[in-house]
Amino acid sequence: MTYPRLLPLVSILLALPACTDGDENPTGSGGGSTSTSTTGGTGGAGGMAPSLADLVRNNPWVVLPNAPSVSGGPKQDDAYFLDAQHGFLASGPEWSIFETQDGGDTWTTSVEQQGTFFRAVHFVDAMHGFAGNLGTGLSSAIDDPNVLYETTDGGTTWAPVSNITGPAPSGICNIAALDGDHIYAVGRANGPSHLMSSTDGGASWTSIDLGTHLMMAIDVHFSSPTEGLVAGMGPGQTCVVIRTTDGGGSWTPVFTSTTAGSLCWKLDFPSAEVGYIAVQDTTSGPGTFGKTTDGGATWQELPLPTTEAYGALAAGFINEEVGWMVSNNSGLPAYRTFDGGMTWEEEPNLTGPVNRIRFLDDGTGYAVGAQVYKLVLPQ
Repeated sequence: MTYPRLLPLVSILLALPACTDGDENPTGSGGGSTSTSTTGGTGGAGGMAPSLADLVRNNPWVVLPNAPSVSGGPKQDDAYFLDAQHGFLASGPEWSIFETQDGGDTWTTSVEQQGTFFRAVHFVDAMHGFAGNLGTGLSSAIDDPNVLYETTDGGTTWAPVSNITGPAPSGICNIAALDGDHIYAVGRANGPSHLMSSTDGGASWTSIDLGTHLMMAIDVHFSSPTEGLVAGMGPGQTCVVIRTTDGGGSWTPVFTSTTAGSLCWKLDFPSAEVGYIAVQDTTSGPGTFGKTTDGGATWQELPLPTTEAYGALAAGFINEEVGWMVSNNSGLPAYRTFDGGMTWEEEPNLTGPVNRIRFLDDGTGYAVGAQVYKLVLPQ
């Protein structure tokens, strides 16, 4: 198969990875649960229970051999799981959305549509879901102008969403839901930047232009109907997170990376207050990430253990302290932390590119990129 190549927006971006879904609920498929500590408790007759760090080190991420995969540079961008067994995978390079009902052991094609680069997938319940398309103008192979698709029969059929008011977005990179009524879609990589929102479960959508604040809009997270974050690249060609407290009427930058030629990529909130942002360096380092402890109002930029450029894409945390950062480059290590990002060590069982990490609970996680990985920890 010949995969479409995306055109760079600015000269510093020689190649841009994909973006995708960022729904970050404290529990369920959008984020990690906070119920597990990194320190071990006292067991029964068996003595001291193993710590979460020990469980992670002793139970590695494994590649799902029958899952969809791509090679030669492209990657798959998103997955959304309704539970530990039932999930959907968005694969732009394969023009498809795939479905599994047995925890990733086997997969079927939910939809295949040549010319539609499926970049994001999200379900609000078992029957009702949405999928984002990167859109036209970046590659001649992507010729579908419909940016958003909807299913109401559990993925059996998908139809374009047309009931959108406001400036038309060119493509969608991520879809997130606060609840069954409030749903958000943002895009795109390489620009332009728009945020779509629905307050009626997707029956109608309103789009707003974010171009004043962002050259590219990559990821979105709302904690209430009025408070939300959008991550991307700011006018200064650096990673920027902007925040609204009035439902999108106004926006304020709350995080700006110190690294030139960087993009804010994945937002991940393992709890209501603690969140992380992956910083994708494109030209220079050192590698960094962003962290908030007040729900996104303020952020710190903290170091990863590399002085070189690190194109971090995926940020995924089981709880406030235990999580991973993975890059867009198979030649760079993945990292894991057990203390909220104060220290990091190399993760030997994840290889970039990985674009999205999701945890269903304290013991089940999926990582999506060129391959699909699964983590299962004893409970």
